[in-house]
Amino acid sequence: MPHHPSPPSAPSRRLTALVAEADPAVAALLAEALGPRSALVTARTLAEAKAALALGRPDLAVVAARLPDGPSAPLLASLVGGEHPPAVFLAGTPGDIAAVLAAVALPGLRLLPLPLSPGLAEAALDEAAADIAARRHAEDGWRLAKRLLDEIPHLSAIFAGGELLGLNRSFLRFLGVGSLGEFKAKGTPLERFLAEPPAEGLAAWAGRLPDDALDRDHRLYLVHPDRPDAAPHVYQAAVSRLPGRARCLLMLADVTELELERRELLDLANRDPLTRTLNRRKLGDVLEAETARAARYATPFSLALLDIDHFKHINDSHGHDAGDAVLVELARRITASLRQVDRLARFGGEEFVVAAPGIDLAGAAELAERLRRAVADEPFAGVGRVTASFGLAAWRPGDKPEDLIKRADAALYRAKDGGRNRVERETPPQTEVR
Repeated sequence: MPHHPSPPSAPSRRLTALVAEADPAVAALLAEALGPRSALVTARTLAEAKAALALGRPDLAVVAARLPDGPSAPLLASLVGGEHPPAVFLAGTPGDIAAVLAAVALPGLRLLPLPLSPGLAEAALDEAAADIAARRHAEDGWRLAKRLLDEIPHLSAIFAGGELLGLNRSFLRFLGVGSLGEFKAKGTPLERFLAEPPAEGLAAWAGRLPDDALDRDHRLYLVHPDRPDAAPHVYQAAVSRLPGRARCLLMLADVTELELERRELLDLANRDPLTRTLNRRKLGDVLEAETARAARYATPFSLALLDIDHFKHINDSHGHDAGDAVLVELARRITASLRQVDRLARFGGEEFVVAAPGIDLAGAAELAERLRRAVADEPFAGVGRVTASFGLAAWRPGDKPEDLIKRADAALYRAKDGGRNRVERETPPQTEVR
C-alpha cells in the first residue's frame, strides 16, 4: 500500500513528491536524493500510484519505466496533462525507457537511466525542485498582485499580447459580472464598452502605450453596461509593463468629475456668460488660427460683423432684462443658421462676429443674408420685430485679424448709414495705377 506522510506545514513550503518504483533499493535511493525537503508518497505498483494521485497532485514525480501490474505510460500521461504539470522523471534502463517513449510522446519528460547514480539523481532532482520553487514564487507573486489590484478602486486589466488575462474586482463590478470566466463566457469584448474604441483593439493599444516617448495624456470613454444611453465616464489610462512576454497592466482612473470641472472652466474662459457664444478672447484665438490656415493653404476665409439695430431703444423701452433676452434669442437664431464650421462670438455689447472659413466674399454675403432674415423675419417675444445690420470682409494675403475686423466694421457703418437691416461688403482694394 502507498505510504502517506502527514501533510507538510504551510510555512515549510515542502514539495510533494510521488515515487512509483517497485525496486526497494532504487526507491530508497530516490527518497534519500529528495531528502527532507519533500513530503514523499511511495507506490510500488500502478494501482498504488493511481490511488495516491486520487488524493492530490504532486509537485514532482519519479515513475519507473516498468511497474509490476502494467505499463507506466497511462500514469505518465495523467501526470503531464493539466495547467501546471509536475516535474516528471522516467526511471529505468535505456531499453525500458526507449520502449515507453515509443508508446507515448510526453513533453517535458526528464530521464533517469539505471543503474542510478546518486550524484546525478540528486542534481537532477535539485534542478527540478528549483524550477518548482521559482514557479511557486511566480504564482505567489501573481496571487499577491491580483489581491492588491482587487483592493484598489481603479479599473484594472492585464493583457498578454492580444489576450485578456485578468480583470480586478472594480472592473468586474463595473461590467456587472463576478469573474473573468463569467465575462469571457458572455463573448463580449471590452471594446464594446468604449465610446471611442481604438481601431487596433484595446489590448494592442495598451501594449504600445509604454513606448509613447511624448508621455501624452491618454483617456478612454467607457459606457456603463446598465446605462448605455448615459454620457460615458472619462478614465485616465496608465499602462505598465509586466514580467513575461508582451504582458502589460492597464489601469483606468475615473476622472469624470475632473473632466466636467475642466470643461466648465474652459467654458467660463471661452464663452460669453449671457449668450453662450464665444467671448472676445476666444474669438482672437479663432481668428489667429483661421487667418494662419488661409495663408498656409491659400483657402478663403470671411468674417461678418453684425450689430443689432436700435438696441438702445429696446433697452430704454422694455428694460435691460428684455434687452438681454433679445441678445440670447438672436444668438440662438444665428447659431441655428450657421454651418458646422462657422463660429459665432460676442464682440461686445450688441455686436457679434461670425468667422466663416472656406467661403469667399460672395459666399459670405449669402450666409449673412440668411442670418439677417433669421433675425428679422420672426418677432422677438415681448419686444416685437428686431433687425440687425451686417458688414463683411474677406481675408487677403498679408491680413492680420485686426485688418479683417477693421474692414468689416467700415462695411457695417455703411449698412447702418444705408438704412439698417442690410448686408454690406467691404470696399474692394484700390488698384495701383502706374
